[in-house]
Amino acid sequence: MNRTLWIAALGFLVPPAAASAQLPGLEDAGSPPTMTARPLASHAQVTPGSRLDVAINATIADKWFYYSPDPGKNELFEPTPAGMVVQAPGLEARQPLWPMDKPHHYQFSDQKFVNNGYEGRFVVFVPVLVPSDAARGRHTISLRLTGQVCGEDLCVPLEGANTVEAKVEVEVGDTMAPNPQWTADLADRLAQAVPADTLRMRHRPAATQPAEAGLPAPPREVARMTVVGGLSLAFLAGLILNIMPCVLPVVPIRILSIVQLARESRLRYIVLGLWFAAGIVLFFVALAGINVALQLAAQRAFDWGRHFQSPPFRIAMAMVIVAMAVNLFGAFTVLVPSGVARLGERTPRRGREDLASLGMGLMMAILATPCSFAILGTAFAWAQFQPLWLGSLGIVTIGLGMAAPHALLTALPKLVQRLPKPGRWMELTKQSMGFILLLVAVWLIGTLIPGEDKRAVWVAGYGVVLAFCLWMGGSWVDYTHTLTRRVMIRLTAMALAVVCGFYMLRAPAPSLIRWQPYDAAQVAAARSAGKPVLIKFTASWCLSCQIVERTTYADPQVARALELRGVVPVKADVTSPDAPANDLLYNHLRASPPLSVLYLPGREGPIRLVGKFDKQELMDAMEKAK
Repeated sequence: MNRTLWIAALGFLVPPAAASAQLPGLEDAGSPPTMTARPLASHAQVTPGSRLDVAINATIADKWFYYSPDPGKNELFEPTPAGMVVQAPGLEARQPLWPMDKPHHYQFSDQKFVNNGYEGRFVVFVPVLVPSDAARGRHTISLRLTGQVCGEDLCVPLEGANTVEAKVEVEVGDTMAPNPQWTADLADRLAQAVPADTLRMRHRPAATQPAEAGLPAPPREVARMTVVGGLSLAFLAGLILNIMPCVLPVVPIRILSIVQLARESRLRYIVLGLWFAAGIVLFFVALAGINVALQLAAQRAFDWGRHFQSPPFRIAMAMVIVAMAVNLFGAFTVLVPSGVARLGERTPRRGREDLASLGMGLMMAILATPCSFAILGTAFAWAQFQPLWLGSLGIVTIGLGMAAPHALLTALPKLVQRLPKPGRWMELTKQSMGFILLLVAVWLIGTLIPGEDKRAVWVAGYGVVLAFCLWMGGSWVDYTHTLTRRVMIRLTAMALAVVCGFYMLRAPAPSLIRWQPYDAAQVAAARSAGKPVLIKFTASWCLSCQIVERTTYADPQVARALELRGVVPVKADVTSPDAPANDLLYNHLRASPPLSVLYLPGREGPIRLVGKFDKQELMDAMEKAK
């Protein structure tokens, strides 16, 4: 018998007043309530730009239970999942965090069922972000639980007279004031609470889980890949890294070092080239080691690119890049202790050269990180779902692929003879790369600025470009050069300053697509309503994401197609480590940005648009939404 009909049939047997009395509202002073909720904020006062958590202490009466956000299905009916509706004007409420549910065994008529739910006391948490421009004063946060509670012979939806609703007020001021009622027990429960998507993943049958405990099942395209195919993909991904925009500033420096070594012996030339390749491989060996440690200690895989979610890491990277730029300008020289320099070498100078080559290769691999998410995502996903030794070999193979061209170059020293002879151009090229590194540092620092408005970053970047143009006009030529050459160089510098100023200093154009911030509950509601949903995973530190935004989503034809087909556009920003979409992207989809997924009604699983896809790929995918 259909569950809806079952409840309807019970409605004829139970008078409406009696049914309502089973679950009175919070303000009802009649019979004891079946479910009550008491809110509590972690802070009584917060500052703009901070975060607080709101706890909903819910208590269910004996012999009643509340279906969880993923109650599971039965042969006869599908229970209504739990949900939370949050209203926080002036604040930003994130997706709720739920405690782990438990299987509940019960019986209707002569039928036995098992569903996931809660009994007794449980606590739901709602993280709330305070915008940096939040208004001072009191803010009210309203929370309403949705779903249904069931007893021995009756199920009651949480709506109408049976609404379970709570409100809490918080003050936005100049200091942070923790709430003394926020106990250690609540802090422990918050640490164990998870988004609804995580509950759904943990409810999967054991047959769908991979061999490594705690890891979700891999995507089907990854699962079908053979060992040879996976290692080949990893090697190819490493090769492609050499042409990434983030790596380009280091390539000319590498060429300069080759030119300088051309007068050395062939053996010395080969040794230093292999040190450079070893530095690249060393970075990926470290990643493989981290992956092994995480899987053995924490039972979870290493997610490529997630280290860039850490603001301290991005700050440290920016400062290292600034130091590299200043070094290229000739302001200082890196020296190592003589004892270290002599290790395995005959002279201190050679030791310094070896370590410098190793460090340059290591830095080249690190600089490739923000540009390589689209390329390395599938290779890392394959590696993480193999036996530990094979997965580690796959990660190291990526480094071997990136180092291969440089190792090959050391084996073909005759190619060096085709390079220009050493001269003043080497110093100018080296200092030019310093300005490019400063642009990379400005971009990294800009990823720390919250919000969509990045105009300050563009202005700072143009300051670097302007400095380069002034340096170009004043240093590239002097009175010893011909008048024609001086005029050409300085006109070129002036034109570059004007063109870049027009592009970088103009006001940003508004987005053609009305992106909704990612919220798991709203995405689930849209899909339940039969609407196609497009989720764009992006991050401020992902350069490839910005390319997709400018080349694909900024196209008016794409915006019109989304609107005409009724597609719900959702922006899932995973810049920060506490982003609501992190669980879906890294644990469920097993991917890294840039990634767009299109959920279509009646289709099992999403359509994946990986990396820097073009407009036509997206249009073809949307054609299936008809």
